[in-house]
This record gives sequence, structure tokens and C-alpha cells, in this order.
Amino acid sequence: MIEKELLMIPGPTPLPPRVVEVMTRPIINHRGPRFKEIFKKAIEDLKELLNCSGDVFLIPSSGTGAMELAVDNFTSKGDKVIVVANGIFGERFHQMNMARGRNSLSLNVPWGRAAKAEEIEKVLLANPDAKAIFIIHNETSATTINNIKELSSKIKEVSNCLIIVDAVSSIGVTEIDMDNWGIDVVVAASQKGLMSPPGIGIVAASQRAMEYALQKKSETYYFDVKGWKKNVDLDQTLTTFPVSIFLGLSEALKMIREEGYKNVYERHIAYRSLVRNSLKELNLKLLANDQDASPSLTGIYAPEGINADDIINAMRQRYRVEIASAQGNLKGKVFRISHMGYITSNDLLVTISALECVLKDLGYNEIELGRGTKKFLELRRKFEV
Repeated sequence: MIEKELLMIPGPTPLPPRVVEVMTRPIINHRGPRFKEIFKKAIEDLKELLNCSGDVFLIPSSGTGAMELAVDNFTSKGDKVIVVANGIFGERFHQMNMARGRNSLSLNVPWGRAAKAEEIEKVLLANPDAKAIFIIHNETSATTINNIKELSSKIKEVSNCLIIVDAVSSIGVTEIDMDNWGIDVVVAASQKGLMSPPGIGIVAASQRAMEYALQKKSETYYFDVKGWKKNVDLDQTLTTFPVSIFLGLSEALKMIREEGYKNVYERHIAYRSLVRNSLKELNLKLLANDQDASPSLTGIYAPEGINADDIINAMRQRYRVEIASAQGNLKGKVFRISHMGYITSNDLLVTISALECVLKDLGYNEIELGRGTKKFLELRRKFEV
């Protein structure tokens, strides 16, 4: 029996065959000239993707490691910082800052909607001594996206604090323009929109942020940006690098460039529309409102009387479609479908069709089999994806 799984979770996401093939090649010397050449090109690709004229660092770590590097290097113990928290990962940034001795104030935003510029303006005016503000670009736990361009503009009107953005689940999915939006630090990772395995954290920093980091007292060794910068300037890494994962990441970056950044972003917007409108045809309630909905994934409330985890298990066991559970107090109430990275509209079509069957089998009677699928096919013709 052939068992093939359809991976529709918000990370790690499916790997393109090109990425897999590159990673199976014989390993190379991470201090040799061939690695340096590929490493330099990957840094250039990331700078272009983020429109970053500053520094970009690749760190052997998870996305959480990249977050901690940002806390350690771009703020100092005792600093007052503001964390915008509209989901689990905003809360993580708050907890991380507290653990590292920062005076962290959390601006809590209800899950399911984006932060508003006026909310951020109010908290910054009340705390003019804040040294940095941390914002999650795309919050996977709440399936919402914050308008970083708008928020950054408002922040700069009222404060000179550093703007630090978690783009772990938005890089390679939607536009990030560091230079023109005035972002000081972006943290990201390899395993979501960048279509690579977990294992590489990404940190991009503006000149202003680097000037601060290079003059401050170091609080760490492994995550000290001073050491990473010395090595990146020589087109190499501070420590032994996950070479095979990196080769996969460099190939994925090449694929994104070939598709064209604008095309990549438009494709993810189309996927969001396909999924959300198909689910509405099934009379399902969505977690995020239409205006703030993430292009990376969609959160769906389970119908009354049905546990979301039962839906997830049935999708896995009956159709080999792997979707995600919710986090925090939404667990058991919400399930999530990813549409980021190396996913096609055919993958989404199978997922919607399987979901219809599962819901019917679990006793959801407000459904006409094929209705969501029909809507999906109608819209796919319009978007041509």
C-alpha cells in the first residue's frame, strides 16, 4: 500500500523536489570556497527579498533562536520595551524579554484581528522611554496579519524606538520592505514560506540597529551578533553550519526569485481567497476577519458539537491530509489549514473536498457535499492558479 501524506500545516511546510534533491548531494566543506560562494549569494537573495541594505545573518537555530538573538542584541537589560501580542508568538516575545531582564509591556490585542495604529500610538505616547517595539507580522496562532507598513509609519511619528518584526511565517509569502518601511530588525526562519527544512534562523538588521548592537555589552556568545558579523563579512559562519539544510534554503530562494516576488505574493493572496470563500460556502465560522486574514493560513471554528481535534484526526486517518490544531485556549475549538510555500491549488482542492466528507461523517448536517468544492473551482478559474 502506498501511503502519501498531504502536509497542510503552518510549518514545516512541504519541500519542493528541487530542494530535496540539492540536500541529498554530498556534503561540502562549510569553510571552503564553494560554500562561501553559495553563502554570499543566499545573503544577497535575502537582502533583495527583504529590501534590506543592512546586514543579514543566518543562524543554526529555530525561529525562536532568531527571536532571542534580536532580544539579546538590540535591547539591553532594564530597557523598557513594548510587545504587540495578538497571539501565541507575541506572547512568546513578551516572555522572552522578561526572561532576559527587560521591562516588557504587553499590548494585548484580541485574537482574530490585527493591531491598530491608534492602539500602538497610545501605548507609545504613554511610554516615551520605550527603547524597542516588537511586532509579529503574521501570527499563525490567530491566523491574522498585521499591517507592518502602516504600523511602522505610525510608530515613527511618535517614537524613536527600534522596530523589531517577527516575519517567521510571512517571509516568502507577503511583501516585507525593511528600508522603505523603516523596520530595524526582521527575524525569520527557513521552514515556512521559504520552503526549506527547519534549522536556520534569519536575522536582518538596519544600520541603526547594528550601530546599537556593536557598541553594547554582549550578553551571550552563540547569539552575539558581533561574532556573526565578523564572519559574515568574510562570507562564512561563526560555527559549524547545517550545510545540507542551507543548500536547500539557497535553492528555495532561487525558486522564489524565478517565480517573481510579486507573483509569489499574489499567489498566496489567491489561495487565501479560495480557501476562505470555499469554507464560507460550508457555513463555517472563520477565526480571522476578512480584512486581517493571513495569506499564510486560515483558522476555522469547528461546528458546534464537534471537537476540532476529531476533525484533524479524521482528516489524517481517512484521507492522509495533515492539518493543524489550534494553540492556547482555542485548542479543540479551532483547526487550521496552511496555504503557504510549496502548495498548489490542487493540494487545497483535495483538502477542501476531504474536509467536506469528514464534516459530513462527523454529523455536521449544515453541509451539501460538493458545495465548497464547487465554489473553489469557480474561483480558481478567476484567479488562474
